[in-house]
Amino acid sequence: MNQEVIRDFLNVPGIVGIALLSGQSQPVFYSHNPAFVQGPPELLTQGILQVVETIPSEYETLEFRFSKNQIVLHRFAKNFIVLIIKDDSRIDETFVDALQRLRAWTEQNPTITIEQFQALATAPLPKLKDLIEAFNQLSEFTKNYFGVAVITNYLKSSRPETEWMEQFQVNRSGQIALIGELSGLEQTVSAQEHELFRHWVAQYIRRCSQAVRDYAVLVEQSALTDTQKALLLP
Repeated sequence: MNQEVIRDFLNVPGIVGIALLSGQSQPVFYSHNPAFVQGPPELLTQGILQVVETIPSEYETLEFRFSKNQIVLHRFAKNFIVLIIKDDSRIDETFVDALQRLRAWTEQNPTITIEQFQALATAPLPKLKDLIEAFNQLSEFTKNYFGVAVITNYLKSSRPETEWMEQFQVNRSGQIALIGELSGLEQTVSAQEHELFRHWVAQYIRRCSQAVRDYAVLVEQSALTDTQKALLLP
């Protein structure tokens, strides 16, 4: 399971988080919800392991409630169990497709699965200034293909409509700026906020790709440093 597979799965509507269990090892959590990625997981972990130990081997799935969320355990091959945290939203075929992809990669790459999952779950979260600087670098690169007015329009129209995103202003030069105190630039974003920012970038790239063929490939090859790509791209 590479990190893109995990992030794609978490982008499915209704999915709050995911955890990987291998044998009797401690679950490795990754979630959009700060309560799962930042809070103490000991009680949840202990409870989950107790439930897992009681699951008969012939059971491939098991569902139960935890707080306000639904917990679903899926037993994969190679002694893996994937725990999925979801809300009460309706799960459609998008979930089924993403789960099949998750299962296929996990069962084909057991060692890489554990390494990549742990790397993603323990990766430090970026500061707001690093995200803005990387996105502005992408905007600057896009001036090779569009005028400033078009870039400004694309940045505004692709920005997710959430309260947290309202703090970002797109100025006339096609650059993103933070509204408010500059000290806010030093703040570390949450996992959920990071994914929101990545979603903004993804929508922006999709808009640009409608007018410039292979724009996404050009971004991968030329627009950003490896560090910036890790911040903004899956």
